[in-house]
Amino acid sequence: MSLPKDCADHLRARYRLLTGNKLGSSHAHELVAAFFGYKTAAALRAETRFPLSDIGKAEILIPDLRLMDERVGTLRGLPADLPGVEDLTSELCDFLASQGHFDGRFWRSRHLSDDVNAFVQDDPMMIEGALDGEIASTNAYFDELYIEEYDFKPSDDALVATLTGSLNGENDQDRAFHGDKIIFTTVMTFERVAGRIAYMEPELETDGKVDDSMYYDEDFA
Repeated sequence: MSLPKDCADHLRARYRLLTGNKLGSSHAHELVAAFFGYKTAAALRAETRFPLSDIGKAEILIPDLRLMDERVGTLRGLPADLPGVEDLTSELCDFLASQGHFDGRFWRSRHLSDDVNAFVQDDPMMIEGALDGEIASTNAYFDELYIEEYDFKPSDDALVATLTGSLNGENDQDRAFHGDKIIFTTVMTFERVAGRIAYMEPELETDGKVDDSMYYDEDFA
C-alpha cells in the first residue's frame, strides 16, 4: 500500500469510530493530498521527484493547514460533522509518528512565522553565534533576540526563509558606549525531501552589524 492510501484509510476509520458515519474514499484522499501540500490527489499521485516514500529521511514536517482549509471549503459532499482541520491534522501527524513513518518535528501552525520563531528561540545561538564578531566590538551583554520580519519563498527544491531582526542587550554603564543593539538578517534554507511539506532542518547564513543610531559622542556634543 502507498502512504497516501494508508493515511486516507486511517482518516476514514477514525471518522467512522468517532461518529459511526462514513467518510468517502475520494474525500479522504483529497484531504490527505492537501495535508501534504498538493491541491488535488491527482497532483500528489503525479509526484516523482519527492515521493512520500522518502518522508522518513526528513527532519521537519510542515502540514499545509491553509490548503486543507481551502479544500474543506471547496469539496462537495463532505460530512457536516467532519472534524476541524486542526483535528484532522493531529490525526494524520499522530498516525505518521505511531506507524514509524516519521520521527522528526511537526510544525502545525497556520502561520509559518510562528514555528520559525519558536525554532530560533529554542536555540538562539544558531543566530547569535554568527554575530560573535559584532558582539565583541561592543561591551554589552546580549540576551534578547527579536525577529521582526519574515519572507518565505518556496522553490522546487527548498523553502527559503529570510528573517530580519535585532539582538538587544545592556551596556556596561562604567565603560564607554559601543552599542547595545545588533541588526541582523538570517537566511534559512530548508532542503525539500518528500512531498511539499517534508524538509531537512535548515541551514542558516547570518549577517549583521551594530546599530549605532543611538551613539552619543561627548566630543561632538
